[in-house]
Amino acid sequence: MTPDLESLRNVAFDHAKEGSGRFLASNFQILETHSATQELELLPIALALEKYDWLEPMLFSLVPADTDDYVKAVAASEAKLGYFIRVRAGAKVALPVYTCYLISSDAFVQTTHNIIIAEAGSELHLISGCTSDAHVTSGRHLGVTEYFIAEGATVTSTMIHSWGKEVEVYPRSAAHVGKNGRFVSSYIALGGVKRLQMNPLARLEAGALGEFYSVVYAPEGASFDIGSRALLEGEGASAEIVSRVVSSGGDVVTRGTIAGNRPGGRGVMACNGLLLSPKGYIHAIPELIGRDPALELSHEASVGMISKEELAYLMASGIDEEEAKSLIIQGFLELKVPSLPEALQQRIDALVRETHHFDTI
Repeated sequence: MTPDLESLRNVAFDHAKEGSGRFLASNFQILETHSATQELELLPIALALEKYDWLEPMLFSLVPADTDDYVKAVAASEAKLGYFIRVRAGAKVALPVYTCYLISSDAFVQTTHNIIIAEAGSELHLISGCTSDAHVTSGRHLGVTEYFIAEGATVTSTMIHSWGKEVEVYPRSAAHVGKNGRFVSSYIALGGVKRLQMNPLARLEAGALGEFYSVVYAPEGASFDIGSRALLEGEGASAEIVSRVVSSGGDVVTRGTIAGNRPGGRGVMACNGLLLSPKGYIHAIPELIGRDPALELSHEASVGMISKEELAYLMASGIDEEEAKSLIIQGFLELKVPSLPEALQQRIDALVRETHHFDTI
């Protein structure tokens, strides 16, 4: 089975890019599993379960197996498709680990379960792509990912989606972040999908930091229901949730929840959207829950149209109207992630730029 290389490149899975490890699966077939350093263990989840007796109890401990029908389907699947990543204590794995799930057959239902373990003081940068071959129009992807981030460890996870217009996608993920740990999650989707629904969770212990960033472009016919939840469970934990959404006819619900119950917790949320067509909508739902008077939680949300002033300025420079609108959208979606290494930020920016022209209606 030869994967569509262009589909893989659309989600940043490119063998020309240097990395610390790679995992690639098409439908239920694992095509590649490779680690380039002894500090990083990367295995198919089925093999890892055979190797480590202690791993089985970790499965579905952060995302319960009875969460919903989609997680139940993953738990019941006989395919046992997924990856196991472990970074050893104190190891700083600087180059990214690239993983990719590909649907290569029409109407295929792909179920996956991933476990990521960052031991104390370690560092991992993960770029996860999920996509379908160009000829695939329909299918379903159900994924469970559980992150175990120990004291003082850092994990940055960048998820990039590129799907067929009739594909349905239901990722379920959760992270437990230990004392003074850091979890930075970025999500990018710049194309159509029949329906995508997810609401990842981070549980943050004392002094831990959780950051969620999402960049979504929804063309006509696409439906996104995305969100992020941060639970400030330890004293001095903090979280930031930022989303940038453009709808050119697609439907987008963007959610954010920050909840704290210990003193010294801090949280900020910003949900901003550009609505380009009356055919679609953007519904921003920010939620703050405070259970301690010594918390600082805040949010802002906005939905609007392309600035007439910006458009007039670009057109006065000799750029035609459609190209000017496309450039404004591109700039809006180029979200800067403060905690992301510069090389990864550049890769995200390149993905936005490579989506050459945004339909502006």
